[in-house]
Amino acid sequence: MISSLVSIVLVIILSFFIFLSVLFIYMLVTKLMQNSLRQKINQHKEELRARVFEYLYRQNQNILEQDWNGKQWKAMEELFSDFADVVQGDEVQERITLFANSHFMEKYKRNLLHRRWSIRMNSLYAIEDFHLKSMVPYLLNTYEKRSLTQEERRQLLKILVLFQTNHWGELLKEPKWRLSEFMYRSLLGVMTESQFQVMVTNFDDFPEYIQLPVLDMIGIEGKREFLPFLEYLLRISSEEKKIRILKAMNELGYSKIIEWMEHVDFKESSWEERLMLSKLLGRTNHRESLLILTELLSDTHYDVRNNAAKSILSIKGGADLLYQVLETSEDRFARDMAEEWLQRGGQIRGR
Repeated sequence: MISSLVSIVLVIILSFFIFLSVLFIYMLVTKLMQNSLRQKINQHKEELRARVFEYLYRQNQNILEQDWNGKQWKAMEELFSDFADVVQGDEVQERITLFANSHFMEKYKRNLLHRRWSIRMNSLYAIEDFHLKSMVPYLLNTYEKRSLTQEERRQLLKILVLFQTNHWGELLKEPKWRLSEFMYRSLLGVMTESQFQVMVTNFDDFPEYIQLPVLDMIGIEGKREFLPFLEYLLRISSEEKKIRILKAMNELGYSKIIEWMEHVDFKESSWEERLMLSKLLGRTNHRESLLILTELLSDTHYDVRNNAAKSILSIKGGADLLYQVLETSEDRFARDMAEEWLQRGGQIRGR
């Protein structure tokens, strides 16, 4: 009985090692074949580079009528992609697009239906690089009929925005193509000025999950021309939207928040809103701001107290106020924060 079990175990162990050996050999052969293929493609790229350059920059049309084998076509695709990344000038870009339309478009149509995600994504990247606007109807038709990953939705929408496709704004807010806030910010970052203006002009037509990234990008990209828009929204917005508005104002170096305090009920607001308010008040250099910041020194949230003290110190007479808080306040947290920032500013006096 024991010998039979030992035999079975030995057979299992031997089978496992045979499996590992076969797997290793398979992986090794696959790697060698991939390396060989890559070497041949790189060799073809060097052979064909001059012809591609002649076509793009000297308008030599011979390349359009030549035929290539599979590896040469792959080399051509990579060469055109390399040039597309560094190209300058509309005429050269138009020649890249012409060649890609003629020779790569059918391949991308097939690849967009491929079961492998990486192949579908690479085709979408290539469509963007080669400016294949003629692919847009096919893209829309294809992706209306299938579910998409977040990355596919983002890349598809990026293509529609970059190509300024008709109704790109409507497609952007298509619910079933909803993206993360980060991805919406990346899309807004590639828009032209006129496209971003459309986003602001039609702000109310977009759902909040798109409105919030729009507000973020006004601050991130320093779009000071939209400050009046932010001021208007501050009067009518609440909660999360107001936090984003105040954050954008802070990033734009806004110094007139004291004039809009009636629209910021900081005593009833979230700590994030009070935090942004404490930062903005530090830009005003108004003594009136010191009164509000003194209240915020006693806030329940550490970050609010910390930024309130920092802002107080940036306003004329602020150091004296912090010293007064240190000496007379009954709030231990306010005293501790005042002392910390007086020490940071090198202005602590003997007690």
